[in-house]
Amino acid sequence: MLNTVYQLVTAEFKEFYRNPGILFWALAFPLIIATILGFAFSKKQEVNRNVGVVISGSDLSTLTALRKKVPDNESYTKFTFIALSVEEAKLAMKRGKITLYLERSANQYKYYFDPNNSESHLTYLLLDRMLSGIQNSKSQVVQLSSKGDRYIDFLIPGLLALGIMNSCLWGTAWTLMDMRSKKLLRRLISTPLRKPVFLLSHFISRSVLSGIEYLILMTFAYFIFNVEIQGNALGLFILFFSGTFAFSGIAIFASSRASNSQIANGVINAISFPMMMLSGIFFSYHNFPDWATSIIRFFPLTLLADSVRAIFIEGASLNLVAGPALILMAVGIIFFGIGLKIYKWD
Repeated sequence: MLNTVYQLVTAEFKEFYRNPGILFWALAFPLIIATILGFAFSKKQEVNRNVGVVISGSDLSTLTALRKKVPDNESYTKFTFIALSVEEAKLAMKRGKITLYLERSANQYKYYFDPNNSESHLTYLLLDRMLSGIQNSKSQVVQLSSKGDRYIDFLIPGLLALGIMNSCLWGTAWTLMDMRSKKLLRRLISTPLRKPVFLLSHFISRSVLSGIEYLILMTFAYFIFNVEIQGNALGLFILFFSGTFAFSGIAIFASSRASNSQIANGVINAISFPMMMLSGIFFSYHNFPDWATSIIRFFPLTLLADSVRAIFIEGASLNLVAGPALILMAVGIIFFGIGLKIYKWD
């Protein structure tokens, strides 16, 4: 019996190391991710926090004073103060461009943010501690609790976009790669069924299932958290369709060559994990350096999340989301075409 177990275990290991793809995705890829994230988060570099300063008229004294008094090397945090009007500050908060905004009256600072947002809360604690140590000033927190200003209003649209990506990648790409590993695709190409039609059928079925998930999450958010759509409902539907098409195209491309579950798992994670971490789903990507932000904002998930968020909390019209929707459709067409051309059917 022990010899049988030994032989079976040996056979499993031989199959493992004879496949370079499995070796890369099982061993090398986790090391690469660990290295990148380790260097990114272990080095004590300055963290930039954008803070809005409400300026009345042409009075810039508060902004000038803050820039002179707040040091850049305290607690490895650098504060960037941006002069804004009240309306500009509210819009910047909704878009995640600032973590909070403040205004000064006499010897008191008023901080405006949602305490449920951990980034905003931490920024307030750090900044208030510095200002209190520099001068004898009082502080007051004004909680942003109206619709569109809360952290939950920022989070839900991001989760909707994330749900579309995960549904397409894991629902479509994984299913197709599993069919290839079971030799089912080889049987399909021997039938009169046209290959593009077969792949498009997966897009249609995934659109229906993703639509159901989309509606469930929106209904849940409306009744539990009172999150409402303030913009154009048709624009939201167009974004859903274009986002589903974009990630379905990416899923077709991702599933074009992988032949077993280990490689499939690695490919999907290699595509979804960076976007999930960087595209501003749970926190604003504007906290990253400018060079990184200029790249991240063109990720498919970032385009989708920002556009859905604009409709939910900014009341964006159809015209404002037409551009991102067209870009997402183009992404889907490009990846679908490339994936179809290089698709491995046996």
